[in-house]
This record gives sequence, C-alpha cells and structure tokens, in this order.
Amino acid sequence: MAYFSNGTEGMKFKYQCSLCRYGEEQCPIALVQELYNYEACNNATAQGILNILVENDGTCTMFKEFEGDFSNKEKNAPSLFDVCFPELI
Repeated sequence: MAYFSNGTEGMKFKYQCSLCRYGEEQCPIALVQELYNYEACNNATAQGILNILVENDGTCTMFKEFEGDFSNKEKNAPSLFDVCFPELI
C-alpha cells in the first residue's frame, strides 16, 4: 500500500492519474487511496486491499496493467506534468 504522508509523496500517483483517460474525475482507486490511506495503515484487511490497487511506490496497478487502454498520452508527447516536474518522472 502506498502511504503518502504529504502531497509531494503522492506526486507519482497523481502523475499517473493525469495520464489516465479516466482521470478527469477521481476514479474509485484514487478515491479509496485518498480516503482510507491513513486508516489502512493499522488495518490488515484494508492494507491488503490497497496493496492490490496501489503499489508502495505510488504506481496504480490498474494503470500499469492496462496502460495501452487507460493512457490518454500520445507517444513522445510531454504532458504539462512532464514539463513542470521532470525530476518526478
């Protein structure tokens, strides 16, 4: 489970959301990660569920598994996130 203690730690996750075609609105994975992240640290079942959805490094497993379908990024086209935060990519 990715635990983000501050906004900077969650930047990779937010970056993936910016590339996702379903990222215009908060998807269920991003929502549960944001709502239950802190509480899940002390709950084995919740932690297990979030481990499946979001890896420790902030990688969304759905995006990773289905990047070809989920990605809205054209090949080699930098996003605004790429330009503003190149050190996080």
